[in-house]
Amino acid sequence: MIAAVPLALLLALAAAPLLILLGNVFSAGIAIDAASLGPALAFAAGGATVATIVGGVLGALAGTREYPGRRWLIGLSVVLIAAPPAFWWIGALRVPLAWGNAAGAGMAALVAGLALSPIALLMVVAALRELPSNVYEAARVSLPPALRVKAVLLPLLTSALAGAFFLAVIFLLGESELPFLFGFRTVMTDVVTTFSQTFDVERTLPLVVPLLLVILVLGIAAGRPLVRTVLTSSRGGRGVVRTRAAATLSLCAAVPVVFLALSLAGYAAAAITGLSVRQSVPSLNAATALVSIAEPVAVAWIALSLAIACAYPARRSRALGILLWTGLLLFCVPPAIYAIGWLRMGQVLGGVTMPPIAAHASRAVGLAAMGFAIGYARVPASLEDAARLVPVSPAKRAFRFVLPLLLPSLAASAALIAALTYADRDVASLLLSPGASRLTLDFYLASANAPSSRIGVLAVTVLAGAAAAVMLATAGPIALWRRRG
Repeated sequence: MIAAVPLALLLALAAAPLLILLGNVFSAGIAIDAASLGPALAFAAGGATVATIVGGVLGALAGTREYPGRRWLIGLSVVLIAAPPAFWWIGALRVPLAWGNAAGAGMAALVAGLALSPIALLMVVAALRELPSNVYEAARVSLPPALRVKAVLLPLLTSALAGAFFLAVIFLLGESELPFLFGFRTVMTDVVTTFSQTFDVERTLPLVVPLLLVILVLGIAAGRPLVRTVLTSSRGGRGVVRTRAAATLSLCAAVPVVFLALSLAGYAAAAITGLSVRQSVPSLNAATALVSIAEPVAVAWIALSLAIACAYPARRSRALGILLWTGLLLFCVPPAIYAIGWLRMGQVLGGVTMPPIAAHASRAVGLAAMGFAIGYARVPASLEDAARLVPVSPAKRAFRFVLPLLLPSLAASAALIAALTYADRDVASLLLSPGASRLTLDFYLASANAPSSRIGVLAVTVLAGAAAAVMLATAGPIALWRRRG
C-alpha cells in the first residue's frame, strides 16, 4: 500500500480544483440549476447508443473476421476521435449533399454517434484479443451464426460495450459545440454561455455541479467494465481466430471512414477554392501555431512523466485498480469544468493566473496512468523477475528493461493526450489571457460567419498542426526506447 502513495497524492492534486468547486457550492449554499440536464442526458444517451451499436458491430466484425483492408479501415476510423464531432460535421456540410433540415438533438446524436463509434470499436477489438482462442472456436463448431452471436459473443462483450456506452455518454455530456450547431440547449451550452457573458465563476457553479455529479456517477458505472476490459492480460490466449470473409464486408466496415472522407473532402474543396482567391486565404500567426503545437506536446510529456514516476512503484500494488479508477473519473470530467475549477483555485490563491497547461495536464494524468497500466499488464512477470538478476539500481532497471517494453502503450497514450489537448477549445477560451489564441479556437470562431474558403484553409492548418503535435508527442517515449541498453 505504501508504494501506491505517490500515485494517490498525484491524483489528489489533480482533483483539487474540482474539490474546491464542490466545497464552495456546499459551503455557500448555492442553489443548483438542473433545468437543462434532461435535454443534455437525452442527447448524450442517444449519441452513445448510436456509437455503441455502430462501433460494437464493426468491432465484432473486425475482431472475428478477416476482410480486405481491415487494418486500414480500423486505423482510419480511429482518426475520428482525434477531433470533436463538431469539427467533422462542419467539414461534411461543405459537401453539396441533400442534408435537409439538419437540426435538433436527434440529428446531432446521429452525428456524434458516428464520430465516437471508434470508442466501442476499439473496446470490442481489445476484448476479443484478450479471449482464449478456444472459447469462441468451440461456439463456431457447435452453434449456428445467429445463435453464436446472441448466446456467446454478446455476453463475452458485455463489459466492453457497457464501458464504451458510458464513456460516450460522458464525452457527449461535455460537448458544447455540436448543440450550438444544431440549435438546442444542454448544460454545457449554458455553462459556456453564462461564463462568456459574465466571467463570473459564482454564477456558473449552479450549472456545473449537477453535471459534475452526474458525470462522476457515470464514471463510477463505467470504471469497472473499462478497467476490466483494458487491463485483462492476454497471457491466457491469443484472442479470437479471425476467419476469412467476403470483400463486401469491407463496405460495411467503412461506415465511419465514409463520414471522415466526406468531412475531409469538404474541407479540401473549400481550401482549394480559398487558395484560388488570394484575399480569402487567412494569414497564419506563427506564434499562435507554435504555441498550439507545443502546448499539447508539453501536456503529454508532463502527464506521462508524472504518471510513470508515480504509477511505477505501485505497478503490483492491490490499490492500483482503485487508483486507476479514480484517474479515469478525473479524465471523464469535461475540460470546461476543469478550467473553471482552476479559475476558482487561482482566486483562492490570491488571484494567481492559471495557465491552460495546468488544467490539461491535471486531467490527463489519469489517462497516462491508465496507459502505463495497460502496457505493464501485458508484460510477463518472468521478464521483470529476470531483470531483477541484473546488478543495477531499481531506477536503471526500470529505465533499461521494463519501460522500453511499454513503448507502444506509452506512445499511444502520449499521442491520445496530445490529440485531445490540441482539439479542445473550452480550456483555451476560458483560461487564455486577452489577445492570446490557439489554432482550434480560431477555427471555431471563424466557422460562425467566415467564408467557406477561409474555413477550409483554417481546417487544413488545424489538421496539419494536429499531426505535428501527435508526432512530436510520441517522440518522447520513442526517445526513451532509444536510450535502452
